[in-house]
Amino acid sequence: MFNRILVPVDGSKGAIKALDKAVGLHMLTGAELYFLCVFKHHSLLEASLSMVRPSQLDIPDDALKEYATEIAVHAKSYAIDRGAESSCVRAFVKGGRPSRTIVRFAWKRECDLIVIGAQGTNGEKSMLLGSVSQRVAGAAHCPTLVV
Repeated sequence: MFNRILVPVDGSKGAIKALDKAVGLHMLTGAELYFLCVFKHHSLLEASLSMVRPSQLDIPDDALKEYATEIAVHAKSYAIDRGAESSCVRAFVKGGRPSRTIVRFAWKRECDLIVIGAQGTNGEKSMLLGSVSQRVAGAAHCPTLVV
């Protein structure tokens, strides 16, 4: 049925729900689980315009990548704790626009299902679907399960 399931994660409650659903599908199908955390790229110009001035100016991408790595690794260990086979679980981190990066990653890795949370970290309560999940569902080459 499914060989590779992509689960975009961002640390939100919606991502945890999607992760739980993907683990259940993994248990049924034996599919590989790919967890992807996407961080938004910030230029040095954006960093220089920040109102907050740390004593040592770090490149924002480095801090964001580190945080994204923590989220992806946590998702992987969470899935294994829930019964996913460790040899079938992989975590990835990419920089870029979330929806575009998720769709491109799914296509390049030949994923045959994307399981994504309906609301992410910046999900507005007034919308039925978050903008990222809506864009992914509309642009993906494979079925997208919005949880």
